[in-house]
Amino acid sequence: MNWRTPVLSDLETLQNCAVNNDFFENNYSAVNSILYEKKFDSKICILDGWLFENFFDGRIIKDKTCKEGTPFFSSYKDRVPCFSFPHNINGNTEAAKDAVALLKNEVCGAGEKLCFVNITKDEKDILLQMYPSAKITLTPESGDYIYRTEKLALLSGNKLSRKRNHIHQFEKKYPDYSFELLTQENLSFVSQVENEWLEENSASLSDEATLDLKTEKEIIQFALANFKTFSEKCGMKGALLFVSEKPVAFCISSLLSKSVTDIHFEKCLSSYARDGGYAVINNRFSKTVQTEFINREEDLGIEGLRKAKLSYYPERIIEKYSVEI
Repeated sequence: MNWRTPVLSDLETLQNCAVNNDFFENNYSAVNSILYEKKFDSKICILDGWLFENFFDGRIIKDKTCKEGTPFFSSYKDRVPCFSFPHNINGNTEAAKDAVALLKNEVCGAGEKLCFVNITKDEKDILLQMYPSAKITLTPESGDYIYRTEKLALLSGNKLSRKRNHIHQFEKKYPDYSFELLTQENLSFVSQVENEWLEENSASLSDEATLDLKTEKEIIQFALANFKTFSEKCGMKGALLFVSEKPVAFCISSLLSKSVTDIHFEKCLSSYARDGGYAVINNRFSKTVQTEFINREEDLGIEGLRKAKLSYYPERIIEKYSVEI
């Protein structure tokens, strides 16, 4: 198997795979496969119409797993290569077991254990059928939060009354606020918000956690530098929130599949976040989304993030597993 680093020219193939398989899971996003290559040292192999991916997961270190919420490590030393479940680029699932067997022969032939991560329930069941003694671990910190777009756009009903109140609070305090979709002309304001947000949030963190945020900043800068390409190939879009012409929040998304928009990044400066900034940009951007569902990704085992995502009452949370063979 010929493993190589995914690059921008792979976007069309990766996007076709995601769309043809009607993925809901953000780890199968074409955009994420490109953006997070640096962070996870990821590689892809395209063989006989099948897409294989491997990477180094900071939670999997030799024979132990980090506690939920532990930041990813900055070095690949002592980390175990992990694999995604293989997918046919045209969406054909009939030979999935053959693709898994091929991967197992490749990895185990090299004397390495085979570790799958971010595996869905259906994929886990296939692996258990093939390898009944496989070690299965539920990884709730990796579960994707899926929402109906209409629900986030309308915020109707008693359950979401607090979100409507947050928006009204923001509108009352900042009557001159404005909302803009991302264009080539305003992308620099995203960098401005990201720089201020990083300064606000890195002061009290450990060196490893700060490095993780700095890596994320580099990922965002790469997305902005290639925004046109991502937009053309994967429907990347986003938005900015301004108060008195100052950029205070942004979000960036892409088309994950025919039914799902994936929110890759959403950040708001702290003083405006306290007044409802996140609720505003979430709601306003949701009104522009054309897909039926929105994936707001995982909570990483961070309690505050988990509560924030649950407060919007997701349609469902996609359970994910690690599977060791």
